[in-house]
Amino acid sequence: MCVNEVQKIHVQIGQVKTGRAGQSLNAILGSCIGLGLLDPAKGVYGLAHCLLSKSPDHSKAISGRHVDQALSSLLSLMEVSGRDLRRLRALVVGGANMTMPADTDPERLVGSINARSAYRALREAGVRNIHEDVGGMQGRQVSIDCTSGEFTVKSIPRLGAQS
Repeated sequence: MCVNEVQKIHVQIGQVKTGRAGQSLNAILGSCIGLGLLDPAKGVYGLAHCLLSKSPDHSKAISGRHVDQALSSLLSLMEVSGRDLRRLRALVVGGANMTMPADTDPERLVGSINARSAYRALREAGVRNIHEDVGGMQGRQVSIDCTSGEFTVKSIPRLGAQS
């Protein structure tokens, strides 16, 4: 690998991954929620690709399938707890209406439910949410540069949807 080459880590549905300098964490999201944690002081970053909001049987297993499980998994993998939670910064991305008509009540959509679950979990853990880009009718691509600590969120146009 060349010195300036970045190792791209793709975070698929239900996965939780961490990265350090020289890596980037990436996910493509529709109605799923991308939950990112940034810890620039420690040089470690995490991203979970969450399908659902609440796990029926929360455990210590590493999983990103449910938002609540994903947050505890990220904290465990990043080795963050207690007072250190205050230095973390979070981003919540995704939760788009990808399959239902535009006039569907947003409160009933899985993406909206997942986003609310992520906000609640972060608040309860004492982690500050610094960026959110949720809802709407378009998917998103999120990328966290683990060298600089910067992140980008790009919209992905929905085929056949009017802008």
